[in-house]
Amino acid sequence: MIDPNTLDAASPAEEEQFFAVFEHMLANDDGAEAARHLREGRAIFISDPRYPGRAVREHPDGRRELMRLEIASGHLVVERAI
Repeated sequence: MIDPNTLDAASPAEEEQFFAVFEHMLANDDGAEAARHLREGRAIFISDPRYPGRAVREHPDGRRELMRLEIASGHLVVERAI
């Protein structure tokens, strides 16, 4: 497990190591953690190349919503169901 809170005090070498581990984790993700969250009743956020600059919120019941970050308020906003 890596802790992103350690980045504030990380040296350049430690930061580089953190991102190397993080990129490795992303490249080898099997989706098990996302599936667990859905089974436990929590929505997940995923990226989808069909919607650049947006996130997709997927609910346990299968509903999917296209989300965008509203810069002025810092809130995620539902654009539409997909």
